[in-house]
Amino acid sequence: MAGSPVVIGATAKHTATLIFLHGLGDTGHGWASSMASIKPPHMKVICPTAPTMPVTLNAGFRMPSW
Repeated sequence: MAGSPVVIGATAKHTATLIFLHGLGDTGHGWASSMASIKPPHMKVICPTAPTMPVTLNAGFRMPSW
């Protein structure tokens, strides 16, 4: 289970939503502050975290991956 996504609300009239999917081994929490600093006021941003699972590319090491 990956847990709840980070949701950064709009600070003006909400007219757009961005769902940001992180890269291999990262988390939604790792990107939340960066997304909050660059998003326009009308946009809500959702930063989910991938479930942790074995990754063949990394010799079966378990990490967040889509």
